[in-house]
Amino acid sequence: MRIGVNARLLHAPTLRGWNRYTVNLIAGLGELGADLVLYTDRPLSDVHAERLPRQRCTVRESGPVRYPAWEQVWLPRACAKDRVDVLHCPTGRLTPGSLLTATYHWVARTRASHIITPSGHARDDLVRLLGIRPERITVIPEAADPRFGTPVTDDARRRVLQRYELGGPYVFYIGGWEERKNIPFLVRAFAEAQLGETDLVLAGGDEPRVPALRSLAATLGLADRVRLVGEVADEDLPALYAGALCFVYPSRYEGFGLQLCESMALGCPTLASRATSLPEVLGSGGDTFDPQRPAELASLLRRVAGDRTYRAELASRAQERSREFSVYRMLVGG
Repeated sequence: MRIGVNARLLHAPTLRGWNRYTVNLIAGLGELGADLVLYTDRPLSDVHAERLPRQRCTVRESGPVRYPAWEQVWLPRACAKDRVDVLHCPTGRLTPGSLLTATYHWVARTRASHIITPSGHARDDLVRLLGIRPERITVIPEAADPRFGTPVTDDARRRVLQRYELGGPYVFYIGGWEERKNIPFLVRAFAEAQLGETDLVLAGGDEPRVPALRSLAATLGLADRVRLVGEVADEDLPALYAGALCFVYPSRYEGFGLQLCESMALGCPTLASRATSLPEVLGSGGDTFDPQRPAELASLLRRVAGDRTYRAELASRAQERSREFSVYRMLVGG
């Protein structure tokens, strides 16, 4: 089978959810013997290119084209020329009320022969918002990269924690810092928990939001306890999960939440908001909190920090739940 992939986001070296999912998917499909054509309007980042199955991949680069024209004109023509059997678009630039968004919705409702989505919550949104019949949608959960299932050695953990100057206990978050991610809520809940010498480590994010978060931390008396480390090297991420007291995902809206799978695979105690798809993905692998009630999360943080038995129970539950997700099942839909 020849599979086309909209790989334009892979020009950026960041490994946020969509890019991580796309790279894992391409690598896995290559191992299963698929021929892959990757479509982009800019060169792929070396960070991603080195993980791609070179012998199975052809890259088609259009050069600079405005995105609507690239997706709606250039991409279909390129797929037809390459005779691809299936085109997979992991993401699209959708703006409420835009013509492009309306086109997506029309295609989903009338032209797509079948739709895959990573969670039951996302499926229900498609049914409710677009009127798509449930039988036309299959839920195929995402999965963490297999290396997150490999135990982190003490030496590797020590080296990474030294690199980020993390000498004591810390609560960990990695992901975007946009409004729906609810990061100010996490900072307020952390302040309310009053965990003494414990740090809150916020990784990922974007530079324009740093001043507001620094200001909030200072206002709450946490200027030296909230660590904004920005983008982290991908090879450091397993150790950062493994070294944390817990991982917290406070988002108000997620179609899946891949970080939960990564955290659980490493046996990191995991807490997530009771919102959209997150309780579905977390399952029995951790505990949840109301993303509008900082006191509820603060109580869980105090328990994680002060109760070793509870922390060990969460770690065990996380690893048990993580076994229900795998890249192979993601690829074959099992």
